[in-house]
Amino acid sequence: MLDWIPAWGSAALISMATTIFTGRYISPLLEVRNRRFQTKMQAQEKITTKALSILTAVIKLREVQIPDGVTDTLRAALTEERDRWHRQVDEATQHLTDHAQEFVFTFGGSMGELGMRYCGTARMIWISDRTEETKMRHLLEITEHFHTLFFGSRWYVRSHVRAMGELQRLMSVMKKKAGRRCRRAAQHAQSRCDGRTYGSES
Repeated sequence: MLDWIPAWGSAALISMATTIFTGRYISPLLEVRNRRFQTKMQAQEKITTKALSILTAVIKLREVQIPDGVTDTLRAALTEERDRWHRQVDEATQHLTDHAQEFVFTFGGSMGELGMRYCGTARMIWISDRTEETKMRHLLEITEHFHTLFFGSRWYVRSHVRAMGELQRLMSVMKKKAGRRCRRAAQHAQSRCDGRTYGSES
């Protein structure tokens, strides 16, 4: 330090240099980090909301049925409610499928890939040709494990490990069953086509 600069002057220069350096380099980095964190939290909140929507709507659909012998007014009201819950499941599974890539950004690694698989599996279950009871049962099973794994308390390690294993197992089983159904449908269609061809030739 030069002798002509007083002690209070050197402290002021250091403070000014620190302020300039922080404002030019550190603050922009912190702002970017904060924006990324906020985006991550918003994406996680949306995913949580949609998963809970699936759980609650499926539970309501399974528990609230339209009994025989009810009045037309009650039947219309229950039908409207069930239609609304159907739309909730449809909208939630569609949102998860359209935003599945956010799992990689939010969680990363194998957890992000597993979350993406859940999004696709949930949507495929809902739009499949399964019976409504089978759809709701499968959705309830995988969504419960999904919610425990991704949004349950981090202190319950055993629950997380079990949920991950069960979620992977269930999705693999459903994928195999769907593949077998597709093959049987293709074979059935081919046999019908061959039968029509044979009939036309004879």
